[in-house]
Amino acid sequence: MYRIGIIDDVKSERDDIQVSILDNVNTGTEVEFKEYVLEHKTKENLFSEIRKDVSDEVIHALIVDFRLDTTEDIIKGWEIIEFTHLEFPEFPVVIMTNVPDESKESEYTDADKVYAKKIFLNPQSEETNELVKNIILNINRYNKHRKDLEAKLTIELQKLEKDSDNIQVLENVISIEKELAKYKQIYQTVIDMELEMDNLKEAFALLDKYENM
Repeated sequence: MYRIGIIDDVKSERDDIQVSILDNVNTGTEVEFKEYVLEHKTKENLFSEIRKDVSDEVIHALIVDFRLDTTEDIIKGWEIIEFTHLEFPEFPVVIMTNVPDESKESEYTDADKVYAKKIFLNPQSEETNELVKNIILNINRYNKHRKDLEAKLTIELQKLEKDSDNIQVLENVISIEKELAKYKQIYQTVIDMELEMDNLKEAFALLDKYENM
């Protein structure tokens, strides 16, 4: 089951996006949607929600209307696109727009992920069918890479647990965590844990020193 997030301030267009996807997705591929509520929501709240949803696999892709202008704390589509790209460079984000050339001006938009509404919102067209296939292909690719990295990290962490002084394994863990951070939020890295342990050791050493004074 894949869940696709939709950020669009027009209800009818959110509905049409879902129809286009459901009418063109391959048989056997289950898709559902999460419509993000923008009213009375700040950028910070929306960004925090997206960050958590990507990390927790609540959504597997995001479709964003390039132009949004209906919230109190005005949230622009391009800001959401840039935020998501900077946080999770590998996460599939599709830009939906009436002006494709304008949205391509941002350095954070991939040309092949900018879809013209007049095409995509026509579920019967061959072009829409190809675009939907491309969305699912990108989701599959993202999920596979993320799962592979998570599996590799688990193996290396198990090795590190058995041999905490193994520098090569530690370097492998750090390298995998760095790559995995492109796919999800890493709440505490091995480096963070090492620093915490160093701080604890230093604190205990100080306590021991004072007790012996």
